[in-house]
Amino acid sequence: MVIGVRAATPSSDDLAWSGRRHDDDKPGAVRGSSSADLFDAVFHALHDGEQVAVGFGGPLTTRVDEDQRNLDGTGQEDRAIALLDEAEAAAPGLAGLDRLLGELGKWRPWTAVSTSLPRWRATTSILVWELRPSDNAAEETDPLATDAPEPDSAVADSGVHGFYELLRTRADRPADVATEPVINLAAAVALRAGLPVDARQLSEPVLAIAATATPASDSGQ
Repeated sequence: MVIGVRAATPSSDDLAWSGRRHDDDKPGAVRGSSSADLFDAVFHALHDGEQVAVGFGGPLTTRVDEDQRNLDGTGQEDRAIALLDEAEAAAPGLAGLDRLLGELGKWRPWTAVSTSLPRWRATTSILVWELRPSDNAAEETDPLATDAPEPDSAVADSGVHGFYELLRTRADRPADVATEPVINLAAAVALRAGLPVDARQLSEPVLAIAATATPASDSGQ
């Protein structure tokens, strides 16, 4: 199941989202309007053995100082979480992500979290990606851009379409590599929630996918 989520505010539970499974041709076949709805959909999909990918309005990758380049080193978890705490006010997409992964940490603490296609393998895993409203193709998106507007439901639907297109055409692409020091906020949220996450992801950009012009029928994972 692939889901696109509107950015939420920390003080609101409004979390409009939509998604579909690979064998469903209808855009937005599954929809919800709250973090509870989203958790239920993700939880039951994982319980049924499905792979799940959830895209949140970003930014989910942000630049850090040069001396913070290697957050995946031994004993760096506390520093990564401290940087996450600082970044949360400027990253509205983290509110919904924090709720989702926090609940998974309580009810499915063995659920592995990935932020790149190559790491998204196990059926008990969830892939977190950044939904970028844009006219560009998914592979042309700058994962460090920070001026994206809040996506609406149409953008969520077309972002899901963009994910399936990427999965169909470039599923074997390597993980993105940051040319500048960054922190992967999604990986840091997973770490704070107590979920299994490869620490190397803390210094890698989150997979960023731009919404396509028109959602359509796809095939994919």
